[in-house]
Amino acid sequence: MKINEVMQNNWENNQLPGIDGVIYISGIVIIMDSYEVIDGNTTNYFINPICETSLESIMSFNEDVWCEIEKHPQVQQHNDKIFICGEGGMGNEGFIANVDMNNNLIWAFFSTDSNPFNKLELEDNLLKAYSTSDLIYMININKPEEITIKTIS
Repeated sequence: MKINEVMQNNWENNQLPGIDGVIYISGIVIIMDSYEVIDGNTTNYFINPICETSLESIMSFNEDVWCEIEKHPQVQQHNDKIFICGEGGMGNEGFIANVDMNNNLIWAFFSTDSNPFNKLELEDNLLKAYSTSDLIYMININKPEEITIKTIS
């Protein structure tokens, strides 16, 4: 089975790779690193890509990378793209996915420390994903590894 078929089958069965980063239907994975910096009473959050690999490479070391997800009813449509958010199997996990009108996965972002995402807003090519940890993940929908994190004021 081709990697895009593996991805799509798992997506349809409510599973994504439980890896911090962005995964494309082609199997390309952009591993992301997120952290917080506390300065007095101010906390700033950062997220950056650290490397590119493939789902095939990751699965050659660990075939069981799949994490159960729960899709929340919040869906945001933009042209022929649909954005879905939700949570992983643990309380600290969240995801955002981009699918086409036929529910074919285009890309997905998974995080083990975001908490669930429960609200989406779209402004031009910027997707705002609200997490239950009072953070907003600002995602470039055309290059989803470009993410900034802000606190909800």
